[in-house]
Amino acid sequence: MPDLTWRMATWTRATGGRLVISGHSQGSVLAAAAAWQLSPADRGRVALLTYGSPIERLYGRWFPAHFGPAALHALHEDMDCWRNLHRPTDPIGGPVRLSGDDCGPEVDRAALADPLAYGRTEAHPLPSPILGHSDYQADPAFAEERERLLSRLQPDLPAQRAQAPADG
Repeated sequence: MPDLTWRMATWTRATGGRLVISGHSQGSVLAAAAAWQLSPADRGRVALLTYGSPIERLYGRWFPAHFGPAALHALHEDMDCWRNLHRPTDPIGGPVRLSGDDCGPEVDRAALADPLAYGRTEAHPLPSPILGHSDYQADPAFAEERERLLSRLQPDLPAQRAQAPADG
């Protein structure tokens, strides 16, 4: 955790850039914990994308002082933006249940469909699998939310350095 926090802070300070930190399942808890360790100025330059996250469902119940509604709301307020993906078929992850910022009406995107497609075709004769807690990156919603966060941060990203002309 200290190394991740150090890298996040060093990069945002050295480049003036911003970061999107993405975490699945326990990784979502670690990503949030790393963000909490940042100074408020650095934390404001970080966007969080969580999916299959037990941060509210499990951690919020067992560790309310650290992951309860007040703590999660404070983190949400300090971060540039936070989006969370979840499925009703996921036995571990779930919604974060926080509302209100300019990312949208709430942190949680509407529950993702699972399976991704229903029915069978000659090209796909087997039913689509139920994904539950896995393969969130396979859902188009993941790419949409990641792109949304990246485009939100894009204007403040440092420009690529110009290459020196080759001598010769």
